[in-house]
Amino acid sequence: MNVLYVSDLDGTLLNDNQKVDMNVAKQINKLIDNGINFTISTGRGNSIKEILKDIHFKIPIMVLNGALNYDFDKKEYVDSKAIPNKKVLEIIESFKGFSFEKFQIQTLVNNNLSCLAVSDWNRESDCLAFNILNTEERIEGEEEILSKISGINFFLNKKVYSNNEWFCDIIAEGVSKASSLRDLKEKYRFDKIIAFGDSENDLPLAEVADEFYAVANAADAVKQRAAGVIGSCHDNGVVNFIMQNS
Repeated sequence: MNVLYVSDLDGTLLNDNQKVDMNVAKQINKLIDNGINFTISTGRGNSIKEILKDIHFKIPIMVLNGALNYDFDKKEYVDSKAIPNKKVLEIIESFKGFSFEKFQIQTLVNNNLSCLAVSDWNRESDCLAFNILNTEERIEGEEEILSKISGINFFLNKKVYSNNEWFCDIIAEGVSKASSLRDLKEKYRFDKIIAFGDSENDLPLAEVADEFYAVANAADAVKQRAAGVIGSCHDNGVVNFIMQNS
């Protein structure tokens, strides 16, 4: 059976220093060398190149919550799904006068993924995602504004490494971790998907996965949806599960 294992990064595979432990990287490489299919689905962007540089991926990883894939073999971004410019302008206009800790845009030009201040966006470049960082007290206002904008998809989540910061990711309509995983499954003809996550933005993976597991440190909503709870990100739960069950 052609099985694919898919892991989220922050709060699932990464440690508290936002890195992959060297021993974990070695174990994943050994699994891949032994024929195990393994990839990543994350909301992160260009930072994945540095964070995951020690893992020898053979399958593209899914970034920006499904808006883009990165092929480590070819060292290039593929399968981009941009937000239409009309919607980009509508989002920017809707948040005029709003106060943010960060309000950034992810653009792709000539295989270069950049995170820019919204004011620096060039309309000739594709906008793949917006990243908003704010406090918990202000996040509800963002959700209310975004819920009135059609033709987009957005996720609100508490930042893994902070006590009072929340982030909001905005991507194109129809784009999600589910859609990108579904495309990957069809392209590589996987028979079975086993996925792992910790936050609510990982729940779309459960829509496509045959088995979805929550790490022990996951949010309650994620644990309730999961087929089971495995070891935490601090205990290398994902890698240990794959080693024991593959």
